Amino acid sequence: MAEAEGMSTPASRDESDNHKDVSGKIPYHETVGSLLYLAAATRPDIAFGVNKAERVMDMPAEKAWNNVKRIFRYLRLASNYGLRYTIGSGELKVFSDADFAGDKVTRRSTTGVIAIFADGAASWTSQLQKTTTLSTAEAEIIAACEGAKELVWLKRVLSELLSDFARKTRVLYIDNASAIKLTKNPEYHKRSKHNEVRHFCARERYLNDGIGIEHVDGRKQLTNMLTKPIEHIRLEVLCREIGITSGEQ
Repeated sequence: MAEAEGMSTPASRDESDNHKDVSGKIPYHETVGSLLYLAAATRPDIAFGVNKAERVMDMPAEKAWNNVKRIFRYLRLASNYGLRYTIGSGELKVFSDADFAGDKVTRRSTTGVIAIFADGAASWTSQLQKTTTLSTAEAEIIAACEGAKELVWLKRVLSELLSDFARKTRVLYIDNASAIKLTKNPEYHKRSKHNEVRHFCARERYLNDGIGIEHVDGRKQLTNMLTKPIEHIRLEVLCREIGITSGEQ
């Protein structure tokens, strides 16, 4: 792909069907494995595309292979991009979000979590949820649970490394008002009682681990690139917000 034409985004919104099996004809596992390493180490901007590619490792279709090549074409244009951190910025912020029923095959939702420290992404994840949810709020609660666990873990690590970290702000940002209300207020009714276990996962950390939970406007939700394909301009804005810059900047 070294001479391939570049692409402005790593993931496409195209939902057309192409189920022609190409397993055994292409190095799919090796290629996706290389991208997994890159997505986990320094490139959260390709994490969603790589996660989608990983879902069909057992029987990749031609469309999946084209999507993998699209990621390489994106990297062709953005090969000089990487994470940059700012000295002295000690606030820890974690954003969680979910794309409700986004997977067209299983109708499961995709969880996106990103932690920002020193003005850059310190950790991130894009993963398909293990169960099918019945509402956006339920999907968001599952994502919030993952975000809360990440926030508590990073809080403990940074508290050991930095003597003044205990005085810093630690907040989990969620863009779904219903999920925030269910996390902060244990009121149940017949439409939300099945959320109890996941609800208390995030609520327990809110009560016992000293983390804040706040609402964030959907336009400022930094996990958008981890839950669904987004357009080029929006991707560039989010990259800047999480500390991804080119070598020239």
